[in-house]
Amino acid sequence: MIITRYLIKEIAQTLFGVCLVLMLIGLSGQLVGLFAEVTAGNLSTNTVMIVLGLKTLKMLLVIFPLSLYLSVLMTLSQLYKNNEMAALSACGISQLYILRAVISIALLFSIFVGMLSLQIVPWANFLQQQIVDKSKNSSDFEGMTAGRFREMSSGVGVMYIENINEERTQLEKVFIQRKMNKKDTIIRSNSAHQMIDELTGDRFMILENGVRFEGGLEKQGYTVIEFEKHGVRIREKINVNMQKEHKSMTTLDLLKGKHVTHKAELHSRMAPIFLCLLLAALAVPLSQTSPRQGRYARLGLGLLIFMAFSNFVYVGKNWINFGKVSPAIGLWWVHALLLILVIFLFLHQTGFKYFFNKITKSDKT
Repeated sequence: MIITRYLIKEIAQTLFGVCLVLMLIGLSGQLVGLFAEVTAGNLSTNTVMIVLGLKTLKMLLVIFPLSLYLSVLMTLSQLYKNNEMAALSACGISQLYILRAVISIALLFSIFVGMLSLQIVPWANFLQQQIVDKSKNSSDFEGMTAGRFREMSSGVGVMYIENINEERTQLEKVFIQRKMNKKDTIIRSNSAHQMIDELTGDRFMILENGVRFEGGLEKQGYTVIEFEKHGVRIREKINVNMQKEHKSMTTLDLLKGKHVTHKAELHSRMAPIFLCLLLAALAVPLSQTSPRQGRYARLGLGLLIFMAFSNFVYVGKNWINFGKVSPAIGLWWVHALLLILVIFLFLHQTGFKYFFNKITKSDKT
């Protein structure tokens, strides 16, 4: 019991540090992607932190199994380096005893990962989809920045404003260049505001006190029109479909669903749970090193194995979607391969002859 508490304590300390490092790396990457979305006008600045939090929840499904796997691998490798594992072995502590201690913490961890994968992440996907759909229907004003050119939502022109009020409802010194009816159009106005057509739901920018140049440098030249008010449609109404996608569906709905995509999504949600258990078990025989090799001797190999089986899960899900693998088989073959690898490494370390001798002796008795 003392040895078990010691192992769990050492693994937990390493787990906290590994999780923290991976979280910082993941958050920095997510922030860069979100800022790019804001710059492109696809996401409102008011929703950046909310979307970041939702993306973080989904990111934990990768970080937690990897963190547990690396923490067990690094902790046990350190014990081998300090000859502590040799001392434990001399006291009668076997690899199976170490495995039971690791599985005990992996079981608790897999329960939390299961809650994330089966309940929390689908809710996060649904909420994020709502925010994205709302952003798509929001005004172009939300993504505008004074003093910078920005591509319009329709993708057929650019817009520039000199100033915008705090409520982001009134623009000053507006410049628009776009192609309308196969003609180049340039519009300059002193001010502008947004209007929504009550009948169609389309959004218009009402430009005030400006000039419109239409045409080209061909024979016809430009047509110059001065106006007091001029409406430019900036976005057609988008019928937001609030029907849940398979990633946003609850696990209960997936169990009831009969479509192949539902089965594939259900298998992918269960995969992190089994990866937590099997990877933690794999780290026990994989961590065996000599004191000269050091703590990180097997880290590279461990990461390669993790990436390989993560890709197997991704490929296996696509195979289910495309009908190459039966939903009844699903991703069980991935877990079976990983389990076979764990058993093989354990037998390789303990000795195949020793294992089979144990079996024959138990049969004789």
